[in-house]
Amino acid sequence: MAAKQSIGLVHCALGKAGNWRGFLSALGGDLTPYQVELPGHGLAEDWDRSRDFTEQAMEILLSELPTDPIPLVGHSFGAVLALRLAVERPYRVSSLVLIDPVFFAAARGRWGYDKVVRDMVPFRTKMKASQFATAAKEFFAVWGDGSDWNDLPTETKTYIMSRIELIEAGDPLLWDDLSGVLAPGRLEALDFPVTFVDGGETHPVIADVISELGDRIPDAEWVTVPGAGHMVPITHPKLVAKAVEGRLFV
Repeated sequence: MAAKQSIGLVHCALGKAGNWRGFLSALGGDLTPYQVELPGHGLAEDWDRSRDFTEQAMEILLSELPTDPIPLVGHSFGAVLALRLAVERPYRVSSLVLIDPVFFAAARGRWGYDKVVRDMVPFRTKMKASQFATAAKEFFAVWGDGSDWNDLPTETKTYIMSRIELIEAGDPLLWDDLSGVLAPGRLEALDFPVTFVDGGETHPVIADVISELGDRIPDAEWVTVPGAGHMVPITHPKLVAKAVEGRLFV
């Protein structure tokens, strides 16, 4: 009997482990999924505000993922965390899938970066004023699944609003590359398959991010899911699974 294939999964900010249900079902096979939940999300421990959010998240990843190399899949903020882990500890990753990675620092100087800075102003303004409910609505307008905020179930809106402060907690990694993932030679040293997936209707900055990262990674491929937005692994799980299955288990 063949051994189960392990796979690591890191959800987006404001998400939870259950976000991967459709993707795992679409992959099929006999899998052992390690669905990591980030601080303050799902059933994970709360964010310790005396510490950097990303450092706490990395500790959770390192403690909950196997020490042997496995395929690692991340979405949005989770994709950037997965990339950081792969750069810092490549011996724990056998292949990498980065879905709509919001690594804004990689796109600095490009048109998409300037646009996302402008598009995030309403969210930043509401956060500064501690108007968290409205800030959550503004954030969802840019990074949601394309549906109307008012049509979301009350439970979903409450989950997002109660965690909206965690978005800015990830800024040092996403906007400033505080951990130095983009330093010369680090991306070029990755020696396993890296597959980028984005939605055809996602924010334009994502294409700039993927272009910049992909040009530096030796074995990188890029697949776009037509008609999908930023939440592509949730809204189009079968197409994402089909896009990556040939490079996931190597």
